[in-house]
Amino acid sequence: MKRQTKTVIASTIHYAIMIAVAIFVLFPYYWLILSSLKPPHQQTLSPTVWIPDYLDFGNYLEVWDTIPMLRYMLNSIFVSLCTVVMCLVFSVTAAYSLSRYSFKGKYEVIAAILFSQLIPGMLPFVSFYFMMFNLHLTNNYAGLIIAYAIWGIPFSTLMMRSYFSAAIPKELEESAIIDGCTRWGVFLRIAVPLAVPGIIATAIFAFILSWNEFMWASVMMTNNMIKTVAVGIYDYIGQFGGNVRIAMTMATAVLATLPAMLIFCFLQKYLISGLTSGAVKG
Repeated sequence: MKRQTKTVIASTIHYAIMIAVAIFVLFPYYWLILSSLKPPHQQTLSPTVWIPDYLDFGNYLEVWDTIPMLRYMLNSIFVSLCTVVMCLVFSVTAAYSLSRYSFKGKYEVIAAILFSQLIPGMLPFVSFYFMMFNLHLTNNYAGLIIAYAIWGIPFSTLMMRSYFSAAIPKELEESAIIDGCTRWGVFLRIAVPLAVPGIIATAIFAFILSWNEFMWASVMMTNNMIKTVAVGIYDYIGQFGGNVRIAMTMATAVLATLPAMLIFCFLQKYLISGLTSGAVKG
């Protein structure tokens, strides 16, 4: 009986902690959505109104009519998807080579990739900008995509190398080679299909990296037609003021967060399996 009591108490404490953590994590999102739907007369009341009298979706319509939000979101989606493609093409092939082949300078390459992750992102900012400027890659999609891919490829390569090394046995590939499969055939027909969870996890990382980035996009993009959603929201706050029109500011934040949240909700099982499969060996 004592053991059952201890089990019940432990389970209760466990679920209580989990619920408390969930509330702590989800509360900012609740506050974000609630603030975007509050009617005008309840936005700045003190004490705070936790449950509004009614939900005012007019805030979203006003934002949609005030700034080209759809254009900003389409720009971000295009840039993010192109970044994901570039990161996957280079990181998957590089990671497979680093995990399967032995060649001179292999560990130096891995050390260089690791060292690149220790450099603060702002350190090469000025020199990188002038390099892009001289190549006529400023104020266009190509410069932004190339920059995001350069920043995302090293970490993506490390993620995929860990996955190939830990989650896919070499014996499976060796058996395919014995059966007459070429190296490219092994890579495309065996390694890549089995690495889909890791590839999706890497793709999510690259997408979030490019979707959330603000500093480089704000410097590179001055044309309103090609600005990303992060820069567009910043311009909106600068023009109308974030404290004066809180509901509209929150509505823009919800619209900017929605695509990334939807992608994560649909692909979270692949993300979790991709990260855990590459975390241990055997």
